[in-house]
Amino acid sequence: MKKTLAILLTLMMMGSIAACQRREASPPAHSAMPTKVNPTVSEPDASKPAASESGHVLIAYFSLGRNAEYPEGTDASTSASLVLDDAEMVGTTEYVARLIQNMVGGDLYSIETVAPYPTDFDRVVDQNHEEMNAGTLPELKASNFDLAQYDTVFIGYPVWATNAPQAIFSFLSQYDFSGKTIVPFCTHDGYGAGGSYEDIAKAVDGERAVLEGLAVEAPGVTEAEDTVAGWLSDIGIDAQINDSDDAEGTAITISIGGVVLDGVLYDTALAREILGYLPLTISMVGFGGREYYGGVDFYPENVEGGRTTFSNGDITYCEAHHNMAIFYAQTDDPILSVEVIPIGKVTSDLAAFEELPNHVNVTFALAEES
Repeated sequence: MKKTLAILLTLMMMGSIAACQRREASPPAHSAMPTKVNPTVSEPDASKPAASESGHVLIAYFSLGRNAEYPEGTDASTSASLVLDDAEMVGTTEYVARLIQNMVGGDLYSIETVAPYPTDFDRVVDQNHEEMNAGTLPELKASNFDLAQYDTVFIGYPVWATNAPQAIFSFLSQYDFSGKTIVPFCTHDGYGAGGSYEDIAKAVDGERAVLEGLAVEAPGVTEAEDTVAGWLSDIGIDAQINDSDDAEGTAITISIGGVVLDGVLYDTALAREILGYLPLTISMVGFGGREYYGGVDFYPENVEGGRTTFSNGDITYCEAHHNMAIFYAQTDDPILSVEVIPIGKVTSDLAAFEELPNHVNVTFALAEES
């Protein structure tokens, strides 16, 4: 891990804690695929992400396995860039990307260049050196996906010559990452991430945060599951329940004055416990242009699954501050000082929260009771 990014993340969290300590009221919830392809290698459609349950997390990755014309018979024993994932041969970076998706949900997206790279690694490194020295950004295959729908973007790549492939910077230059959390991860042959984390941070403008990255040695990716899980926990992105607008659960209404919004409570132990208290009216206070929070007079028992990040629309419970919150806008302060547990989601337009006064009474009720 790069020391500089770790320090930046620590400073961000210290700032969040300081803000929490200044509050007098009950604190808020935080405070082209190759023309000749080995048929054993899977071929996702590069024009759009591989769909999953989550609509807020994108795991974009560049892998030599998807950007070189491997001859027939190539396998993990003849190429260090490939590993076996079930019955498929995939690149080492793609393997890690799949581990991340298994743990946090989200959509996989393969970054692919129009012109394929060599299969010989030494030639690949030489070509990347030439591209770096010339400032060349290789042309990427056309894509029609909409980056705007994602709040968190993982960026994965192999380390070539102490840095990310130039194709990564082609990708970063083509999209607007304003307000998004960027999470780098890489595979390498023993020399770590090099200067890639810092260069990625410099290549994006307007991002909400660039979190601490993960570097996995390529030969060990098939045994890296615990390493990936520990890293995700350390940076506050734990396994998440489905946070899409189609989230399944019990339909509820959220009434704030004359405004009535739709939502759901998830089918989790904590959410079911809180469901028993509905209809529930909470006096809430706005904080930071991103959330409304308020204390509750009951103490739930099922308080597992906390995390220090949020998605727009999240309804959460915070054990440390004994309150509930509704998050409605991502801001420059994305890392929460304490864990919150998602229990539901507002599915109506969140713009209504922008017009509310600072102090409001919020009533959560079953949809049929409203």
